[in-house]
Amino acid sequence: MMHDVLPVSFRGPHGHLLFGTLHRPAAPAGDLPAVVLMSPGVKMRVGPGRLYVPITEALVARGHTVLRFDFHGLGDSEGELQETMLADVYNHIEAGRYAGDALAALEWMRREQGHRRFIVAGLCGGGVTALYAAQRDPSVEALFAIGITVTLSSDAVMPAAYLSNAELVNRRKGYLRRLFSLRSWWRLLTFQSEFGVIFRSLFAKAGKPPKPPVIPAGSALTPEQLGNLNPMFAPAFFEFLGRGGRALLVFSEKDREYGDFQEKFAAFHADRLRAHAPQVTEHLVLGANHVMSLREWQQETLAVLDRWLAGASARG
Repeated sequence: MMHDVLPVSFRGPHGHLLFGTLHRPAAPAGDLPAVVLMSPGVKMRVGPGRLYVPITEALVARGHTVLRFDFHGLGDSEGELQETMLADVYNHIEAGRYAGDALAALEWMRREQGHRRFIVAGLCGGGVTALYAAQRDPSVEALFAIGITVTLSSDAVMPAAYLSNAELVNRRKGYLRRLFSLRSWWRLLTFQSEFGVIFRSLFAKAGKPPKPPVIPAGSALTPEQLGNLNPMFAPAFFEFLGRGGRALLVFSEKDREYGDFQEKFAAFHADRLRAHAPQVTEHLVLGANHVMSLREWQQETLAVLDRWLAGASARG
């Protein structure tokens, strides 16, 4: 489908010049919200394996205007990352580092392109950034997230400490399949393997439903009670839903984010989620990895997105 593709730039809240790509359909549907895609992790605006390209094409085909842009310090945009460890970068993204850039993008779309309604979207950390923008900007009416992360990246530094039951099961199956792999044994014998993860996967009990932590009435949530759950996630998510926002959450079966979401967030907030059940759509892509690298996984995700958008249009 033919559409306009324009290079754009605008200033972020800290003065950095942010660069992006604006996609405008040949026949824009004036009643549809514009979509702003948030860059995932330290990737630029095309996403891992160019994942954001087919997503953009599908959205434009439905008549949506789409903006993809690089956060400061990433891709073509100005700024530099100061951290020396990647886990620290992820942690800062999960804590809202790029929320200001996201809000600046929405404001630019309002001021320069005349849009008043928005869907924000992203993979992993891009989904979290989209959520923070949705929380703070009332013109955002919907959130589309792939593999949204509900934890902080302390688990990247100590990977064995916070594995969910679902991830333990997946890891165990993988290790058992590699029992006869010479390369795997070489990594083990040369101390290149994650011994903590291996031990927990093979010997810890897995598969039982999680027990939500017992929080005394009136007390504040603590890291000890919540493990590595991001304390900013639930307030942002429920504030957005509380004003009528809608969310499509797509997860990959082979991605730890799915187990984390179900065990560390959904189980703990089951009652609150039930109250907002009509607003939240979840979908699990079987066999898929974190970045939806195979075409069939992407096609399934796009089909789910299309149905979700069609349902929203039907409701008016």
